[in-house]
Amino acid sequence: MVGQDLVQGGLVLGEDERKALAKAVVDVAISIYTIGMMKEYSAPVETISRWVPGLASFWPSLETSKLSWEERHHAIAKLLYEVGLRLGGLPFKAMQFVGLRDDLPDGYRKWFSKAQENTEFFSPPEHVQRVLGAFGPSLHWSYEPKKSASIAQVHLKATWNGRPAVAKVQHAHVRAEYTGDLKTMAELGAYVNKYEEAKGAAVMLAALAEKLAPTVEMETDFTKEAANQERVRELFRRHGTDVAVAQVYMSSPEGLVMQKLEGITAAEAIAGWKQGAGVQNDLFGRKQRDAAYSAFADMVLKHGFFQMDAHPGNLMVLKDGRLALLDFGQCCEPTEEQRRRFRRFAHEAPTSQEAAKDTKKLKSWLANMGIEVTEQKAAATAELLFYGAKSSMFPDTDKIDPEIMPLLLTVLYLSRFENTVAQLRVQAGFQDAEDHFAVLRAFNKASGVGGEAHMDL
Repeated sequence: MVGQDLVQGGLVLGEDERKALAKAVVDVAISIYTIGMMKEYSAPVETISRWVPGLASFWPSLETSKLSWEERHHAIAKLLYEVGLRLGGLPFKAMQFVGLRDDLPDGYRKWFSKAQENTEFFSPPEHVQRVLGAFGPSLHWSYEPKKSASIAQVHLKATWNGRPAVAKVQHAHVRAEYTGDLKTMAELGAYVNKYEEAKGAAVMLAALAEKLAPTVEMETDFTKEAANQERVRELFRRHGTDVAVAQVYMSSPEGLVMQKLEGITAAEAIAGWKQGAGVQNDLFGRKQRDAAYSAFADMVLKHGFFQMDAHPGNLMVLKDGRLALLDFGQCCEPTEEQRRRFRRFAHEAPTSQEAAKDTKKLKSWLANMGIEVTEQKAAATAELLFYGAKSSMFPDTDKIDPEIMPLLLTVLYLSRFENTVAQLRVQAGFQDAEDHFAVLRAFNKASGVGGEAHMDL
């Protein structure tokens, strides 16, 4: 089992091996995408086969005849999934994020959604016992039920001094893997520049790697995550934001015990809608989604400290209908210069289709955020990043300032969330509609310039 190999045998692969495998995957994926066949890529295929032997039967199917576009997407998705499962760490976390998007070709949705269904990354009992046993007699916990993700697993049946709790255990060797993977991401950004199809990815990957590198220590040290969680909880209380955050009971670098919140996450609701469980999941309607966007806008523009990992697994609706926010491993305390730029971003944001038609002003708006793009590409770039457009993952930009990545990621997550959830709710039989500008409107309002007073792009 891959997960057991990960935590019992050390790193799934060493840093150099992970890097070589990642580069080989890029070469093979581009080959499949551009020509639909594999014949001239024997060296990368050999590299991948050495570390992912389960793909041995996959290659012959790519050498017989040229694939259709649909077949190419399925082949690339299968390749990325199998390699991501072997690598774990950041690649697997990326698949979990991408797998929640409904605007990608079917192949990616099919394969990447498996990363949500079952991670296979579970720590062995002796590791769990060492981490949780250190909390002493106040903690009682059970091995089952549990859930697992790329960084940690959560034991859902626990008590802390008799109070319902959850206990979070970090997988072994996570910090080493994440640090190496971020270095690889930065190198891949430059490496894929040789491919015309991947130039947008190169710019964004380089900026993302540079900005996320300092957060690795925060995300892989649960004492820091606990401090972030308590800080956000207090800021919500102080500012009267009606969003629940679980109280932290105790933490260590590898373990975290907190209050148990009873509810359903957006990731669980999305999975339910896809499986046809519509009536039972009347959640994340317009009011609850707008509450989420307002909470993030307030964190960024008013509180000066925000959670920057706004994927559906971290948004929950409690039994009483209130919104809850989970997982504070990735947080940002913006500098004064960042806050100024973030506020200007919100102040000048387009909040309607009509406002988004002025490409000259869109180009200026993006430039003020450190996103360099031609006027011809300004509308498509803004739509992709901030309105949740149905297109590729990466914008075709000349440069992205790493300093704006925390805000860019947050808005990107939320805009995708808006469109995906609205579409799935409609398919499940609920009255709903996408509002492409709901997220930007919430940020515009939080900037102190509500309604028609904002700069009309």
